[in-house]
This record gives sequence, C-alpha cells and structure tokens, in this order.
Amino acid sequence: MPNLYQLRSELLQDGRITDNEVEVIQDHIRSDGRLDLEDVKFLVELLCGAREVCAAFDDLFFPILKEVILEDGRIGQDEQFYVLKMLYTDGHIRENEKQFLRQLRKEAKEINPEFEALCDEALAEKVTR
Repeated sequence: MPNLYQLRSELLQDGRITDNEVEVIQDHIRSDGRLDLEDVKFLVELLCGAREVCAAFDDLFFPILKEVILEDGRIGQDEQFYVLKMLYTDGHIRENEKQFLRQLRKEAKEINPEFEALCDEALAEKVTR
C-alpha cells in the first residue's frame, strides 16, 4: 500500500473524492485495525485538499472523526485543531459540518471554553455550500 502522502496525492489528483475512492480510503484507514489521530489527520487533509467530495466520503469521515475525537470523552487541543481545520480551510462551512459540531458538543463529557467558543462561532456562520 502506498504511503499516506502518495495516497493523498493520487486521490486528490483531480480535486475530487469519488465513491470509488472512498473504498480505497476506508481500506487504508482500517488496515491497521485501529482508528487514531493520524487517521483523522489523513481524512481532514483529504477533505481540505478536495474541491468536491461525495456523500459516501462524508458518511465515512464524520463517524470516524467522532469516534476518535470522543474516544476519551473530551475534546483536547490536538483534536480541536483538526475540527478547526476541517471547518475553515476551504472557506466554507457545510450544513453537515455544523451538524457534526452539534453532535460533538452534545456527546462530549467535557468541553473546554475554547471549543465552546469555536462551536458558537461556527454555528453562527452562514452555510455557504
């Protein structure tokens, strides 16, 4: 299997993540039998590098992010960074990203004031796509 950077380059060659590529992404993410922050980093970098993503990518992306981010019940600084990057790198906040924030906020056992402020700001933004 190619390394992460090579795989990311191959997947983003046309700027889109298609249904066919989601299977490749899923196989890669699941290849070591565990999900961790490196998987989140890879997925967020894919999202940020794509001009267009299919619904199947979102169906894979958000549950994995939630599982890893909420693994210990709290949202730490590293995890918060990837949420922030997901939201603002492309300059657009999608409705499903807002829904994801609402779920994180609801399901986290502990939320720091910085994450609360991030949620408030992002949820107040107008959905642009």
